[in-house]
Amino acid sequence: MSEINRRSVIIGAAGAAAAVIVGVGATAGISAIAEGNRARPSRTPGPATEPESTLSSPTAAADAAVDGSAESTAAAVSTRVPSYGPNGTHWPAHTPRVGTAAVVVDVDCTWKAIGAAIAAAKPADVARGLHLRVRPGTLPGYGAAAGSTPVLQNLGDVAWAKNILVSPRDGWGTVTLPESIRLNGVRGVTFARLTARFILLTDCARTAVAQTKVQNGLRMTASKTSVTRCDAYEVVMPDARIDTADPFGYATGEGGSIADCTWEGCYIAPVFRPAGGDQHLDALQMYGRGYTRGLTVRDSVVFGGLNCALQLGGPHPKDPNLGTPYFTLDHSIAAAQAFAVRARYPVPAGADQARLAQAINGSGEPGQMFAYDSLVFGSLYDTKWGAVERSSTSYLNARTKNASSSGGWTVDPSLSNWGAAEFDAVAPRPTDAYLAKIWR
Repeated sequence: MSEINRRSVIIGAAGAAAAVIVGVGATAGISAIAEGNRARPSRTPGPATEPESTLSSPTAAADAAVDGSAESTAAAVSTRVPSYGPNGTHWPAHTPRVGTAAVVVDVDCTWKAIGAAIAAAKPADVARGLHLRVRPGTLPGYGAAAGSTPVLQNLGDVAWAKNILVSPRDGWGTVTLPESIRLNGVRGVTFARLTARFILLTDCARTAVAQTKVQNGLRMTASKTSVTRCDAYEVVMPDARIDTADPFGYATGEGGSIADCTWEGCYIAPVFRPAGGDQHLDALQMYGRGYTRGLTVRDSVVFGGLNCALQLGGPHPKDPNLGTPYFTLDHSIAAAQAFAVRARYPVPAGADQARLAQAINGSGEPGQMFAYDSLVFGSLYDTKWGAVERSSTSYLNARTKNASSSGGWTVDPSLSNWGAAEFDAVAPRPTDAYLAKIWR
């Protein structure tokens, strides 16, 4: 059974106080910190992005960081630049960027040391900007099923003024997680610039994963609690593979709720079903027995699994927030697996050939679906959208089967002819060389 079975820094900011370098010993304990107040789910859809023309080139943000130093990079990418996929500018607003934190703590590359440093954090230091820099090394994992032992648990506080930043001291690529991990009840922390296998976040309100490469995926879940603002910024799965499980998920257990979460600047390569298999594979799926809504996918590229790119499911009939935004596709590309095969990822030996060309499946909540500045390659499930602005699809029936209360889909048959050149021009393949350039 798959371990991701669905049941299952010496750099200070300009003008800031001097940075502090502290080695956190392995003997320090990890204590739980109260969760604090939760934010109420938003009841308005996210705003449309700026027009695509504001991005002069796919690598504009990376090119702006001329000398590669942390200070210049932080200054160059302090504002999000719209793009299809990662470009180095997508970052949670509540988290200090690398090179800008007022308080810096160096920790050993162990979960015990990282947990102890989070537990010891003082609210005043967090408010000033706290960066826990992890020394080079490898962090172990104990699996990413619902019952797997968490590597960190019951830490942090959603009431903190900012998130604590946890990232490698020596930059992306120097801290690796070769085994799948689970984080449980970690709040107010942003984990960034890691190289990981698979990450499961359970009950992690206002926690984020940023500028991180994953091999097998990431999942956000709420078990029996309310989770909001659990976000992913430039989480990248660049390589296709044969597998039997969805790589990315947004899910709830019975009695839980998840809302108001963002996937921004992300990139998802396709997952192929093994030949002869019967798995139902989606790239990013919303599902669960609880209340699931309020997901925004922005500036992202999602290539489909065998079934579709985005599986939106539908709302729980007793969800108290029925009638509020369910899903928003904002300046993103969603492409069925057939387009992924044509443009970038040939069918690997031993895999089933996609027979469907579905980009978006599942009704979501009719009238509470929104699309802005986006491109959809493949069909859409028949459902009503709340607003569709400046968005195009290759699906010829979108105007009649996907009507919207405001605006509407532009049907563009020429999108069906897109191949490698067209996708490469707007959505660079996130190779290690590219990621090293933008995450410096």
